[in-house]
Amino acid sequence: MISQKLYGDGERRMPRQCRTAPFVALLVFFIALCVSSHAQRHVPEPVHGVTVDDTNDIRNGVFLAKLLDSMQHLSVKPTVRIVYSPSSKDERPIPATSYLEATRKIRNVGYVFAQPVDSYYMKCFTPAEHLARFKDYVTALGPSVDIWEVGNEINGEWLYGSTKGCSPQASVNSTSQADVVTKMTEAFDYLKSQGKVTALTLYYDRSNAWFSSNEMFRWTKANVPARMKTGMDYVLVSYYELDNRGYKPDWQNVASQLATIFPNSKLGISEFGWSNTKAPDTVIKDIVTRYYAVHPQVRNWVGGGFYWEFAIDMVPFDPTSDSLWNTINTAMTNQK
Repeated sequence: MISQKLYGDGERRMPRQCRTAPFVALLVFFIALCVSSHAQRHVPEPVHGVTVDDTNDIRNGVFLAKLLDSMQHLSVKPTVRIVYSPSSKDERPIPATSYLEATRKIRNVGYVFAQPVDSYYMKCFTPAEHLARFKDYVTALGPSVDIWEVGNEINGEWLYGSTKGCSPQASVNSTSQADVVTKMTEAFDYLKSQGKVTALTLYYDRSNAWFSSNEMFRWTKANVPARMKTGMDYVLVSYYELDNRGYKPDWQNVASQLATIFPNSKLGISEFGWSNTKAPDTVIKDIVTRYYAVHPQVRNWVGGGFYWEFAIDMVPFDPTSDSLWNTINTAMTNQK
């Protein structure tokens, strides 16, 4: 024990180590605060998800300002799925580093759910190229991302086949369904090796009968390895009701089956919307209200939603009572 000396004024003075300790502790606190501000954060539940698709370029300052304004006015803190496009409109590759500033700014107003490869682009990459893309994005954006999507609509039949029309031009003429599985598992293994939080999006389609190899549950049971079934952080479902003639899934049944297959995962909806043709505002308001309210009685249901056209329909910010922005704000605020 370090002795304490009694000084002439009768005050017991702290030894040097003790006197400097508060300052050292304060310095450590501020360093930790700075580090934590750039580290993965726990996303609270329910998850209030919106999607920023690649129809508009978040690297464009004018659009980004409008997007941030819209999100900042939301009554709840959103989790923002960012769709990172592989190429610009002039078909030049987009480097991951060019998305860093926009991603950081979005993260200042919400949590970031990164999608390095949308299902539309999956077939355009070989397994090696796909893994390299994930490594590139983790290196460039890692500290600014809270959740990583290892596969989007992973069981979709359009994720493999001819690469004609890919932009940038693909290095191979076609890719296979086996490639899809390899890409998914390699992305998962890599992200987990880096200590990242992972999400997998499955595609629900009424037209995919139980005997189809791409049917959601059939494909999942056959192609998702055991380590992902027990180790995936989030398992989410993409469903476009308007593409399925208005069919409304039995979400209790869907969620119960997923909870059995993925006993340790948080479950929710990963995307919904109007797909290729914009629906009337009355229809959009209806689906937005209903899909953010979906809440099956299963353990680990966390909500989500991630309306695909948020950056189209809810930007710029419009606070009027009958606006689409007000509809999604109310729906997300009421999520349970």
